[in-house]
Amino acid sequence: MPSLKELCGSQQSSFPWEEQQAEIVRFWTDSGDCWGFLFHHVSGILYSARDERLLIDWALGTIVVTGPKSLEFYEQFSNHRATLIKADGKDILSVRMHINSETQAERDVETITQAKEWEDLPP
Repeated sequence: MPSLKELCGSQQSSFPWEEQQAEIVRFWTDSGDCWGFLFHHVSGILYSARDERLLIDWALGTIVVTGPKSLEFYEQFSNHRATLIKADGKDILSVRMHINSETQAERDVETITQAKEWEDLPP
């Protein structure tokens, strides 16, 4: 069985880094929540070199990634190679979600959380 280094090293292996197949990118925020959205739903990205901060804007809000490796993450994310991120306190210091309309988003989350079965969800 090949090692992880052999799979992910200098070889161009399709597993596990061929993540064009994984259309959803996930962000574990500092609050412990996990946000996910489709790659093609990104509406804009800004990287601030001075602040080592990456802003990823999508319909629901803006993901804010800070840390010395945020530019490296941006490069991988842009090439659909990074589909999951979580702050480690060293390379990625913080991952936060700023919701565009907190009131509506909170209502939506509450509705989903309280639904006992999918049939209970409003149309």
